Amino acid sequence: MRKLMYISILLCIMASCQSQKKLVSVNKETNEVELKVGQSCEIEFRTNASTGFWWQLANSDQITVVDSVAKRYESDAPKGMVGASSDLFWKFTAKEKGEQTLKFVYARQNINEPIRTRDVKVTVK
Repeated sequence: MRKLMYISILLCIMASCQSQKKLVSVNKETNEVELKVGQSCEIEFRTNASTGFWWQLANSDQITVVDSVAKRYESDAPKGMVGASSDLFWKFTAKEKGEQTLKFVYARQNINEPIRTRDVKVTVK
């Protein structure tokens, strides 16, 4: 009987941890995402580091509702291939309730004119 109770408790704990770890997707049509405090989302960008351009968060000093927690790159190009584009996945975790817009620019460092921009509206409830 005790063993069954421990297994039930363990399953409940695992289920609650799993739901917290699930990444929320950004709506690709509206560039909006809704999160609860503690939830995370990944924003995907197409990039090519060999051009000298990269995605930057232009208003990072104004963002209070989320934290940037990780970046990872994925490429389907053969290993060692130079000049191939890749996908950047930028992960954010909600830390407090509110609504803000993350403003991204695709530019070279110290260049004022980005060649692309992207705004993502984040609502944390």
